[in-house]
Amino acid sequence: MGLFTSTKSDKAKVKKVKEEGCVVTLSVEIPAEQVTEHTQNALVRLQSRARIPGFRVGKAPLDVIKQHFTGHAREEALDALIREHVPAALEELKLRVADTPSVEDVKWKDGEPLALTVRVEIAPTPTAKDYLKIPVARKPEAADAAALDKRVQDLRESHARLEAAKDETVGDGHFAVIDYAASRGGKPLPNAKGTAELVDMSAEQSVEGLTAGLKGMKRGQTKTITVKLGGQDADLAVTLTEIKTKILPALDAEFAKDLGFETLDELKAKLKEVLDRETKSESEADATRQIEEALAKANRFPLPPSMVERQLQGMMERMRRQLVGAANLSDKVLKDLREKMQPRAEDEVRLAFVLNSIAEKEKIEATDAEVGAELELGLKDAENDGKKKEMRELFEKRKDQIKHMIRERKTMAFLKDKAVYKDA
Repeated sequence: MGLFTSTKSDKAKVKKVKEEGCVVTLSVEIPAEQVTEHTQNALVRLQSRARIPGFRVGKAPLDVIKQHFTGHAREEALDALIREHVPAALEELKLRVADTPSVEDVKWKDGEPLALTVRVEIAPTPTAKDYLKIPVARKPEAADAAALDKRVQDLRESHARLEAAKDETVGDGHFAVIDYAASRGGKPLPNAKGTAELVDMSAEQSVEGLTAGLKGMKRGQTKTITVKLGGQDADLAVTLTEIKTKILPALDAEFAKDLGFETLDELKAKLKEVLDRETKSESEADATRQIEEALAKANRFPLPPSMVERQLQGMMERMRRQLVGAANLSDKVLKDLREKMQPRAEDEVRLAFVLNSIAEKEKIEATDAEVGAELELGLKDAENDGKKKEMRELFEKRKDQIKHMIRERKTMAFLKDKAVYKDA
């Protein structure tokens, strides 16, 4: 054995301390020799750029550098040791990391090994079960006569017009045109005055007591009615200037021609085609939902908290964009929403792992040809060559993500094909 040969190992000692669900705690002990070496290297690097009064840049003695920069050297050394040994520890234990590991505790005394406590979230590796012959209550894939009649009626409603009614008093089926001014305690209320306001007597109103007070009034009549404004009683002086009634267009060839069709039958045929497409899409979406719910229920396993949190944050953000005034929701309301959405976020994360497991078991893959077909669909919507170039670059950059999306889609198609259907 040579005079300067060390008998100590330079390999860090790695141990799994605890595992709770998808959260693993590790201890990593780095030999003192490596800690000293990294610290010395850090001091030398600092020496080369340190500015200390009385010395030229890079020429201060190491003992002076140590007096001024020991803390900085330890920080640099610690960062380098973590970046070197933590990934190696994860590799050694063959952990499938789901999120960036975090160093929870550091124990470092001069001349002794550096001890790290590392928290890491790992991806679950479930074996999917109960995914064949999932029972699905299938909704109709074609619209019935009632749905077609409703769509025709909706179309007539959207082309309705208002005409002055022959009636002299306003009733439930009318539209009242009023001038109004609100007051409380004899004092006018701000921003509570208007003219030619249209009130649908058959619809629910935001002003409590309005339609009840208007009912039975005659054209040209003025009176004061009691309503609720801001949760408090208020006096509303109203003048009924006109009574109108809604006139629906006749369901005839003229109506069809106004909408661009030669005959009423052509119009109904087109509406039926659109309705069938919508109904089929809704039926498919409902079948997918049932399969997803069955998979999530049958396959329960721990999930990485950070992945659930990211999913939940995404859902909350989508909700904020969809809801008018969501930015003004109170902390309590937001907290309640998070609690209600948490199970759905967990199921969506769980479903991704389950679908991946099914794809592996059933050897379902996305081919380059399928990615190419997806690209061609995207290129159809590109406006010019510049946009097409951008689309191609984007597909190349996100090729793995697109393959994953296609693979999930094919896996769901496989599950639908294997499901057991009955009429809803």
